[in-house]
Amino acid sequence: MKSLSQKIIRFLIVPLQVATVWMIFLLTLWISGGIAGGYPAFLMSVAIAGIFLWPRIRQGTRRAVIWSGMGLLLALVPLVIVLVPLASSSLPALAADKSVQLWATHDGRHVAVYRYSAAPANDRHMALVFAHGGPGAYLRDFDRNFFASFAHAGFDVVIYDQFGAGRSPLGDPTTYTHENNVRDLAAVLARVDKPTVLIGQSYGATLVTSALSEEEIRKHVTHVILSEPGRLPGSTESTAKSMSEKTTLAPDASETPSRAVIAKVAAPRALLANFLPRENRFVKQEELINLYTADVQRLLIAPGFCKGDTTLLNSFKAEPFNLKANVAINRDALAAPTPDLRKMKAPVMLLLGECSYIPRGLAMEYFGTYSIKRSQRILGVGHILWGNPRGQAMTRDAIIRFIENAPAALPNDPTAATANRFVDQGR
Repeated sequence: MKSLSQKIIRFLIVPLQVATVWMIFLLTLWISGGIAGGYPAFLMSVAIAGIFLWPRIRQGTRRAVIWSGMGLLLALVPLVIVLVPLASSSLPALAADKSVQLWATHDGRHVAVYRYSAAPANDRHMALVFAHGGPGAYLRDFDRNFFASFAHAGFDVVIYDQFGAGRSPLGDPTTYTHENNVRDLAAVLARVDKPTVLIGQSYGATLVTSALSEEEIRKHVTHVILSEPGRLPGSTESTAKSMSEKTTLAPDASETPSRAVIAKVAAPRALLANFLPRENRFVKQEELINLYTADVQRLLIAPGFCKGDTTLLNSFKAEPFNLKANVAINRDALAAPTPDLRKMKAPVMLLLGECSYIPRGLAMEYFGTYSIKRSQRILGVGHILWGNPRGQAMTRDAIIRFIENAPAALPNDPTAATANRFVDQGR
């Protein structure tokens, strides 16, 4: 029995040493903040591997030395792989766009703003401000084109790339927080300084909800529109199907990723960078931005359209998507307080797409935070309601009717009372 236990110990000792080398690498990487690209952590792992191997060299048999040496060498190979950059850390220059304005927000931050002035003949003396999704994303060309059309309907349209992505400047990763995004939005609303229709899509709805907890922000807002909202601030993560899986029956345009795309999104180096704290310097944000090329971004955006309806998807032009900002801000939003806005004066409308890939339970949570006056389910579109000409026309009409307090062209569906049935029916 003793002989058997000794054999088991001998068999397990090398795998345990390999695991220890990896743990030392991760721990040193964490404690050191990823300085010097993680090489100090790697050298520490090499030293630990040498310490494990030395007694075998001095006292062990040749076979034991070879077995241990090969095991520890193989332990170091994955660490070498994660040290190799996945892309350049130099960002290519974006093509000039004279329509972009840089607006100062707070603490030296700026955001890239697109402003479309109201048509003089139809001027409502109101603004429309849009907060896009992501986070870490930007205004795509079809977003800009859709919201620019509201200028013809008399709105002063102000839309912007959130800080750290698109045409907005990068910042220190420690500044990528949900609270800082709220402060950016507050600064934009203050500069616009008009009665404002505030629209948030996906994470943008999460951002808008947190922002509206502040009276100083609410005073600017006359109407709130939540388009395909993402997770409610402070929402508890759940494995329930309605909160974690696509529930709509209408198929979306999700695509099977190519091997090249899988190699990028599942790269151990990128996954490790997302696991580490935002202040960790192991992988530069510029490298991850360059890693998320147009083919990767297409994979992320495709589910926002309905199956077979990808004209805009095929023509969209990718700009910088910031993975570090995305991961860090999403974590923050989960920890943010959930406001109670049921007594807010501004009326609220919820807009949903027929083939949305977002779990419907996430949107239904907003009935507990707002007194939602009107809900509209737009047929033939998904998470991106303006993903085709029909969706653009129906969404624009729904928004303007809501602002004008005119009867809706579509049923008021779902409501707080019918929310559970709406989800169960796959709508």
